[in-house]
Amino acid sequence: CRQVCRCDDGSDYAIKEAATIRTMPHNEWLCAMIAERAGIAAPSFRIVDVLGIQCFGSRWQAGEEQNWWIQAHAGQIPFSDLAPGISRVLALDLFVHNGDRHLNNYFVHKQRVGFSVLAMDFGRAWLFNGMPLPPLPMRPSENTIGDFRKLKRLFGNFVVMSEVKDVCYRLKSINASEVEGFISLHPKDWLHESERDAIVTWWKSPARIS
Repeated sequence: CRQVCRCDDGSDYAIKEAATIRTMPHNEWLCAMIAERAGIAAPSFRIVDVLGIQCFGSRWQAGEEQNWWIQAHAGQIPFSDLAPGISRVLALDLFVHNGDRHLNNYFVHKQRVGFSVLAMDFGRAWLFNGMPLPPLPMRPSENTIGDFRKLKRLFGNFVVMSEVKDVCYRLKSINASEVEGFISLHPKDWLHESERDAIVTWWKSPARIS
């Protein structure tokens, strides 16, 4: 995120554009659409026009708990509130090969009752890694794996497998036509035609299911 803009709806948006990573707006858009479809909470998002350039905009979220893992380890935030959401986000991150899920990219905030987790920042996921995606397991050097291991050291084997299985079931149920529909909703110049074709081909393949 290189800038934050106040938009016509009166809200601030974190802007992701193609200057640093060409496919970043597409990566953010498609991963956010898939997250929504898979039942994973994320900040609301829009296509934002910044001086004539169409960018991905994520509505700015206030109220983030700083160093939430330290607070949770100290008992100030109940980790049982967070484990289901973190499990869901991690499942999606492995699917879209998001190697940059460091601890500050789990957005923890207080709700009316308890705390919840939002998934934010998919700029280095998806096409950042090329298509077809690299095979799993993800490299241990990736932030996603390193910080997952930090959480395991702090909280033990916390992953809620029923949440992971639900996300996998939902991801499996998304068909290629839906993905084409998601892509059709963002500006055409966010993606080359050859990249769109490669995504659809991969989505129809056994590799996506496995």
